[in-house]
Amino acid sequence: MIENLKGSSPEWLNSLGPYPDIVFLSKVSLYRNIEGYPFNARSTDEEKREILKLLIDGIKSIDVFNNVFSLKELSSYEKKILFERCLISQKEMRNGTFSGVALNDTQNSTLVLNSDEHLRISSISSGFELQKPFNECDRLDDALTDELDFVFDKELGFLTSSPKRVGTGLEISIFIYLPAVVITGAALDLIEDLERNHYSMEGTFRDKGGIEGSLFHISNQFALGVSEEEIIRKAEEKIKEAIQTEFDAREYLMENARYETEDKIWRSYGIITNARFLNLEDFLNLASAVRLGVGLGLIKDISILDLNKWTIFSQPGHIRFASGGDINSREENILRAKLIRKNTGG
Repeated sequence: MIENLKGSSPEWLNSLGPYPDIVFLSKVSLYRNIEGYPFNARSTDEEKREILKLLIDGIKSIDVFNNVFSLKELSSYEKKILFERCLISQKEMRNGTFSGVALNDTQNSTLVLNSDEHLRISSISSGFELQKPFNECDRLDDALTDELDFVFDKELGFLTSSPKRVGTGLEISIFIYLPAVVITGAALDLIEDLERNHYSMEGTFRDKGGIEGSLFHISNQFALGVSEEEIIRKAEEKIKEAIQTEFDAREYLMENARYETEDKIWRSYGIITNARFLNLEDFLNLASAVRLGVGLGLIKDISILDLNKWTIFSQPGHIRFASGGDINSREENILRAKLIRKNTGG
């Protein structure tokens, strides 16, 4: 059902925003619920069907969403592709019986229907850029408000099932690479500082051994009592502090462990450009070190744009989608290595 996505890239993936070697992408979301229906956690199957129909009918008035899918009609690897492109959550990938997703042609903006809340309006930009995706979400919210009656309290604002979203319903999500912070052991202090200021910071790719690729997801945990503009301003301040922490950690490494750092970078470069077999975890960690090398000006023949695209297209759903058939994990790892070699001349 998503064949039209094959061979295409989201628009945000084809350009670089501010601080591109550190910030992978910025995502802004607005959460809304429809008046007259309980939150999804307490609604019946019949109510969820009604909500989904109301939402789909409302979307028809917005001509930018030409791709509307019911998640239950998508195969597991099709949902994986949407997840890997940061369009749906892991929960929605694993279960979406009464959920749907609407995409615009550039894949920068999405509507997720009937998930944690009745509606999630999201927009993505490359690098560290909050105002542009917020403006797009705000525009879509205004258009949908003309078609749908959202739950709103005069004192509290928009009502949601999660206390952290009550108020504006605004969520800021930043996907940020912090390899030097991880190497120097400063990650825990940064996490604690963010938590004290009502932000969460979690590893994007995790396994039993920890966080892979030094890629983290930072998001606000408050939306009540402050305006949307204030949430964005505060988020910009905290993310810039996290970016500066990475710059400081890089400076420390180059002053105190230059040879060890350069050795890690160039070993990773050699493996990633010549490997014949790459599992996802190895790729993520090697690519993170190479990204650090690009950011430090050591590696010249691989770009941040290349690394961003590989981060998406080397994930399992995309590898299997590109192969045109069902493959096992061994074949996936061989194809991943081949993809990187083909694009680096290794």
